[in-house]
Amino acid sequence: MKFKPLLQTKYLWITIIVLSIIAIAFKSAYRQYIYANKINDYGIADSSPNFFAGLIIVFFYFTQYQKLTLKKHAIFTVVGLVGYELIQGSIFKHNFFDYKDIFASLFGAFIGYLIGSKFKSGPIFNDLETEKK
Repeated sequence: MKFKPLLQTKYLWITIIVLSIIAIAFKSAYRQYIYANKINDYGIADSSPNFFAGLIIVFFYFTQYQKLTLKKHAIFTVVGLVGYELIQGSIFKHNFFDYKDIFASLFGAFIGYLIGSKFKSGPIFNDLETEKK
């Protein structure tokens, strides 16, 4: 796939970078805090990377010229993330299958699809200059 010009997708890239920083914060600082204080957060600390992965991968749809629909891209995102979750135990020695990660991946991709389909003509997903044309 060919990327759209940066000027056309700058707000989306900023959004993806901010979401990536939030995902890293959840995976490192938040997870350590939850574990150190033995707080039950219902698996959010463990599953948040999968949620953000689904969300970010669906948002990547708008950075490229596409032949697929947003729905197909979201479905392929879910298939890839769930497939990774199912085989990670055989590839990585210290990773294990967790059904909460699958739900988080599904939820993240679904939220990304909903946001993307609702705002695909908005300023974050498209440049303001192209909307005026």
